[in-house]
Amino acid sequence: MEMMETRIIKEKPPVVYDLDDYRHGLRNRPNDTQITITPHHKVDLWTIQAGQTVSPHMHENSECIVIVLAGRGNYMRGDQSREIAKEMMAVTPPGQAHSFRNTNAEPLVLVTIEGPGPFDTGPSGSSPAESFY
Repeated sequence: MEMMETRIIKEKPPVVYDLDDYRHGLRNRPNDTQITITPHHKVDLWTIQAGQTVSPHMHENSECIVIVLAGRGNYMRGDQSREIAKEMMAVTPPGQAHSFRNTNAEPLVLVTIEGPGPFDTGPSGSSPAESFY
């Protein structure tokens, strides 16, 4: 499926997002697409293919709320693992290690909402997601 932008996505700042415009996955690693970022929150859409894992990581300053849009998998926080599925939500407090694994044949699609900022960045200001795999 080719990603397309809708007119409303191009408005500054967007008020409504069509998440199907962002929903696409890479075959070799989980895909993290930033939807929006402000000084107060950051919203990303994750597509995690069958068998893929987002490695344990933490957000020092931000709570991370995860909403499952599609699929099934495991949400690991610290030494605990819980099954997650469509229409479920998980909350990770700041400084708590967490990760995700797709345990299903269908893509695991998540929206993550982090806040408050400032937000972690990877090398050269890149998304820390680049080092999660």
